[in-house]
Amino acid sequence: MKRALLIFMTCTLIAGASKAQISAFEDFTYPHTAVKERKAVPYRYIREANVKWSKRIHRVIDVREKQNKIMHWPRNPLYLLIWNAAMDGDVVAYANDSLTSIKTPEDILKEVTIESTVQVPNPDNPDDPYDLIPQTVYETYEAESIEKYRLMEDWIFDYNYSDFRARIIAIAPLIKLPTESGIDLGEVPLYWLKMDDMRDKLVQQEVFNSKNDAARMSFDHWFQMRQFSSYIVKESNMYDIDIAQFEEFRDDGVEALLESDRIKNDLFTLEHDLWEY
Repeated sequence: MKRALLIFMTCTLIAGASKAQISAFEDFTYPHTAVKERKAVPYRYIREANVKWSKRIHRVIDVREKQNKIMHWPRNPLYLLIWNAAMDGDVVAYANDSLTSIKTPEDILKEVTIESTVQVPNPDNPDDPYDLIPQTVYETYEAESIEKYRLMEDWIFDYNYSDFRARIIAIAPLIKLPTESGIDLGEVPLYWLKMDDMRDKLVQQEVFNSKNDAARMSFDHWFQMRQFSSYIVKESNMYDIDIAQFEEFRDDGVEALLESDRIKNDLFTLEHDLWEY
């Protein structure tokens, strides 16, 4: 009798513990911690003497492209990670790609908020439609509206390891800043975040895998494996401007895209020519 009672109590405790454990891991039927417990693997150290060639490239990722749609997976969208990291102060945000001028959360909110004045009915005299009073209205840009990201990366040939690859330096959400006059200023980086500062956060966030829910990679791995689709908007130049800002491409978007493809093909050709077959 005592033995039967002991077995029953043991089974009950195990069942209770299993139930509590399952409830702690969202809606999975097993502990789903593979990604959440990962740590970012540090980059390999690169000696300056071993770098025989390098080029700084800026490229844009458009979330609306089919290959990039998983960046805005509703259960874990990238825009929330990027926005919360800057607004919570966990990661230092920078004003431009020089990564020297710091941008505070207050500066970011001020930049995405428009203050305007509208006329509304006087609450003390609601029956008179002509009795209006001014009221200040604040319009704020929503993070959900982010559709593009800008990456700054260095392409490096490491002579010691015979390795040619890109290392992402920083990422910036692109938005159309609201203006009081309503003039479209185009898409500009709202702020920049160093990828080294973001990796510890990205490595613990899952990317949707349409083939297998049990084999989801992290955002850090997704970026390192270059699973995204993008187009080049700038390479290092003496004027430090984008392709579209050069006089010959300023009014011709098609030629600017062709120049972007030329830069991409030059990178491919350079890597190809490094080896003998």
